[in-house]
Amino acid sequence: MIRVSLKNRLSIGFGLLLLLVLLLWLTGAYFIYNLSNRSSAMLKENYQTVESTKFLIQALDDIENKHSYELFGEGYHLNDSLYQFNLAVFTDNLEAVKNNITEAGEADLIRELDASFQSYMGVYDSLEKKDTVTTAGFHQLVAAYMLTRNNIVALWDLNMQAISHKNSQVKNTAHQAFLMMSLIGTICFIIAALFFFQYPRYISKPIIQLTKGIQEIANRNYEQRLQFKSHDELGELAQAFNLMAARLHEYEHSNLSQLLFEKKRIDTIINNMKDGIIGLDNANQIIFSNTIACEILRTDASQLIGQQATELERKNDLFSLIFKSACEDVTPAEKEFHPIKLQPDGKPVYYNQEIIDVVLTKTGEELPVNVGRVIIMKNITHFLEQDEAKTNFIATISHELKTPISSLRLNLKLLDDSRIGSLNEEQKELIQALKEETHKISSITSELLDLAQVETGNISLDFKAVPPSEIIRYVTKPATNHAKDKHAQIRFKLAEPLPEMYCDSEKTAWVLLNLINNAIQYSPEQSQVHIEVKQVNNSVQFMVRDFGPGIEEKYQQQIFEKFFRVPGSGQKGTGLGLAISKEFITKQFGDIWVESSAGEGSSFFFHLPLYKRRIGSQYQV
Repeated sequence: MIRVSLKNRLSIGFGLLLLLVLLLWLTGAYFIYNLSNRSSAMLKENYQTVESTKFLIQALDDIENKHSYELFGEGYHLNDSLYQFNLAVFTDNLEAVKNNITEAGEADLIRELDASFQSYMGVYDSLEKKDTVTTAGFHQLVAAYMLTRNNIVALWDLNMQAISHKNSQVKNTAHQAFLMMSLIGTICFIIAALFFFQYPRYISKPIIQLTKGIQEIANRNYEQRLQFKSHDELGELAQAFNLMAARLHEYEHSNLSQLLFEKKRIDTIINNMKDGIIGLDNANQIIFSNTIACEILRTDASQLIGQQATELERKNDLFSLIFKSACEDVTPAEKEFHPIKLQPDGKPVYYNQEIIDVVLTKTGEELPVNVGRVIIMKNITHFLEQDEAKTNFIATISHELKTPISSLRLNLKLLDDSRIGSLNEEQKELIQALKEETHKISSITSELLDLAQVETGNISLDFKAVPPSEIIRYVTKPATNHAKDKHAQIRFKLAEPLPEMYCDSEKTAWVLLNLINNAIQYSPEQSQVHIEVKQVNNSVQFMVRDFGPGIEEKYQQQIFEKFFRVPGSGQKGTGLGLAISKEFITKQFGDIWVESSAGEGSSFFFHLPLYKRRIGSQYQV
């Protein structure tokens, strides 16, 4: 018996349907293309000429009215510009019909039209030169006008007859297309209907039996077998299913020992990892905990496994730090966890936490589900020690540099004093350059000290009620002096009245002055810098806007990181000012951000909370 595979049968059936669809598509495309060509040809060849004849008649009538008024004082008066416009319209449309000759006899008719119009204009020109117009002259002018108009009407009739004839041809073609498409569509429908009713039944019957067999296997009935016989892929599928059922019965119990072995191997790997690892199921019950995690929690695995994390986090502060974040129903990015400090051997050890949601697709399901979480506690002692050493080094070096820098500035001031001795111009320029460089070194040292204070947490803030106008007064003079170098203008805009803020005035003024200096630095010569202060909800918002090159969107978050500078900016600096500004503002319960587009300047914003006055037992803004 010849074996015809299911694949070949489906290929033949769908190939036949594809050929029928292709035939239907090609036939329809041919007729549609033919109809489209004929319609567009009719529009291009005749309709344009018909439109042109309308303009010819209208322009001719207006020209004739102008002539009648000029010769006899009759008709309506047209000014010269409108008359010249009508002549141009007539000439353009006459030229258009000359270039669109499509029908037999149309060329002769257009030549007659051209000749009659030239004759009409010639008669008018001759009558215009005479003092009086005779009756014969008048009749000659009217005859030339009527001949021209009749030629235009004849041209219009010729093209309208052509349009009518071509429209009949298009209708005939459309009727033929309808008949042909109906015939082919009927044949396609009959074949597709036969295919639709025969093939699904042939394929669905063994699939239904296979589904029932799989359901029996899922119910652990490994004695189930498929009985249908076929000489194609479905028959091979039945044989493979029967073989699978037999082997499942054979391996059902033998695989259990292998699974236990793999579980012990995974447990050993987890227990030997340097990080603490705790596993929770979707009900927040602890299912495993490695050795390091038990050491951090100061307990053993037997007292953890099977316990509810929500119950444990209520027992003491250590459990609360570790399990509270894992039990909260928020995304991992929103969880906050501070390093845990332990001293098992007298030496402090720090751990940080990472929470990973375990998501998988269960057998037989399509959508993934959350089946638990894994808490990973990483030893970050080495990193904290390095960071602390770096901060201490920066603070020490910056502090030690302050004394020689101060001495250097004092000596430069003495050298520049005329009482010490006179200097030539070149020496004065050298001293001025040294002063500028010393000022830069002093600014960098101050920024490094501020950064060290922020990183070590030793920054002291003097919170009090501060009116925004005080901050503006503090920065006005130094900002204006800085702007003189670039001949820039600083414009302040304060909304009145403004409530008091709850902040450190010195640190806030430092931030505002830093933003203004940056705006001046990155602005072109003779530009403007706008500073606006206003109340927004329960805070006071400061804005510093410049009209410089702007900042690309991909750098707008990075500019607040330490030592970062926008590539290609061409400006010198340490990259610390904005990082320190962000720390100063966030420490005062505020926020700072930037809005900018490349080439359109930048706007830096920060806001600080309002000062709240206590009235009785109530707080009011």
